Amino acid sequence: MTQNSLVDIAYTTIRENLITANYMPGLLLSENVLAKELNMSRTPIRGAISRLESEGFVTSIKNRGIIVKEISMKELLDISQVIFFLQEFSVDEVEARGHSFDLDNLKMYLDLQLEAEMNDDYYKYIQYHLLFTRCMISSANNKTMLEFMDSLKDKFVRMAMVNWKLTPNQKHYSANQLNKLIYEAICSQNYSGIKQICKETFLKNRERIILSTAF
Repeated sequence: MTQNSLVDIAYTTIRENLITANYMPGLLLSENVLAKELNMSRTPIRGAISRLESEGFVTSIKNRGIIVKEISMKELLDISQVIFFLQEFSVDEVEARGHSFDLDNLKMYLDLQLEAEMNDDYYKYIQYHLLFTRCMISSANNKTMLEFMDSLKDKFVRMAMVNWKLTPNQKHYSANQLNKLIYEAICSQNYSGIKQICKETFLKNRERIILSTAF
């Protein structure tokens, strides 16, 4: 196996642990420990860490190790706001240009969300919630918007997973009710209602983030 292949394996494995919050913010990682866990030398680990550092997931500290970066309140607010803007724009495009929402796929992702909650599988739930949102945004027929949404996906999932693990006593899976309401409004072509639901959700999330600095 080539050195580049080992770097890719290390990068993918460590990144997955970061996104699923197996490595929580503030955790100190060690090249030696990671190399032992992945059964490889420190060289590909170092290459993987360099890539993850450039993506903003970790920070290398000389003579200490690798720190999993905290999620900033500003980043949480920015991502929530961008998603709200994309949802709002997609509704405007459907209403103004005669585009249509993909009802079949929206219903499929909503049903999968609900199933994930029944199975208490938060990771799958948040994935399907994002797919529902992406499907909604795709109605604007804007490739760049979808690419931008995709670029936010892993950070959004990480934020949600970290919050889920930090707040086990809080009620989760709130996006199920949210997307039910959005889907019903879409089916009835209540475009102003869709935008109002999205706006109220954004404002509630913003208030919660400011008060608790958690997603």
